[in-house]
Amino acid sequence: MPDEGAEAVGLLQRLIACDTSNPPGREAQAAAMLEEYLRPLGIECERIAKDPARPNLVARLRGGGGPSLAFLAHLDVVQARREDWSVEPFAGIERDGAVWGRGAIDMKCQVAAVAVALATLARERLRASGDLLLILTADEEVGEAGVGMPFLVETRPGLAPDYVVGEGAGERYRTPGGPIYLLDRGVKCSAGGTLTIHGRPGDASLHGTGVSAVSFLATLLARFERCSPERRVPSEVEPLLDLFGSNGDSIDARVAHVHEANEALGRIVDSLTTNVFVPSTVDARGPSNVVPEQATVGLYGASLPGVDKADLEAELRSRLGDGRYELDLDEPEGGLVSPLGTPLHEAIEAFLAERDPEARLVPALGYGFSDCQLAREAWGSVTYGFVPFRHADPLTNLSSKHGVDEHVRIDDLAFQTDFALYIARRLLASRNRP
Repeated sequence: MPDEGAEAVGLLQRLIACDTSNPPGREAQAAAMLEEYLRPLGIECERIAKDPARPNLVARLRGGGGPSLAFLAHLDVVQARREDWSVEPFAGIERDGAVWGRGAIDMKCQVAAVAVALATLARERLRASGDLLLILTADEEVGEAGVGMPFLVETRPGLAPDYVVGEGAGERYRTPGGPIYLLDRGVKCSAGGTLTIHGRPGDASLHGTGVSAVSFLATLLARFERCSPERRVPSEVEPLLDLFGSNGDSIDARVAHVHEANEALGRIVDSLTTNVFVPSTVDARGPSNVVPEQATVGLYGASLPGVDKADLEAELRSRLGDGRYELDLDEPEGGLVSPLGTPLHEAIEAFLAERDPEARLVPALGYGFSDCQLAREAWGSVTYGFVPFRHADPLTNLSSKHGVDEHVRIDDLAFQTDFALYIARRLLASRNRP
């Protein structure tokens, strides 16, 4: 393994040991550790914080006046229940050729890889044509504290890097036509909401009194799961489906072909051709001896581009069926895409052509929210979601990044470090290309 890869392993282990579970976040410890690592090399570090305990961090390697390149990542991670894991989730244990811990995939591996790339280029005294930045945000996983990317873009509207590489695709999928990597040129829209179910109170000790809102909630959600959402194919997803069937096939047939080719990729395509809504929270408070008269469900949604609130409400009501409930949805937000054929797109294709020549890059959308949306919206940056995993089983990544026993292969961490170095050298210093 190259020296940069070993350095990235050590840095990742230290990052995982910083428990930035959100809530509450506490990203300051990870930011301080990175500042200590980067500043002695002449890399500028600036905290941009609404809450001192939850800062955003911008690390910058100064270049000339040419186009700038930023790698965008977040420091917070989702919570982990220690009793569910086979290892301590905040120890950064190295085992079986991987580093284990919460955030190993999502997304402290990218933080470590890019930080080591910046350090390497600073040691080499890279004469860059433009600035190279590592932008690290707080509160990406929850997004309700108002301290993360929304605060950063509002406070630093002039930061505006020309090109941004952020969270999103990057797994390597094997298909009958050869391996492919997806490139997130945009993401689906975010669309949450609330489902409120009404019953009738009564004495919980007496059979037949009242109507339980909780029981009816279970009935509604069972209906919802049985009724499949309508499929639609956004134009940005057509290049991916075209690999697995002709336009003359039905949408269902084309999606079925993807599942036959690669089950992990099939899950991605399921999410990219439907409006995905998940009941994520339930509240049915009240005295334990009273039949509950109301239950509230929080809905987490990711909707397809071009689908408005009225369309979503009609679809969800169709899946829920009749009954005494109220459905209150937010207007979908997001849905911006970046153009293709840009120097950043070409650089990513060139990297794969040299480092994984069997594979090809296929543009698509991201299936979930990321801070990349705000980089497009607020700064107008050409922004792609791409963190490459050359060696991992995609199903392992998809199932563990918000689940248990999250881990990243060490050879993938080295691959990501190599990727960051390659893209920086190609875009910012043509005479220093790998």
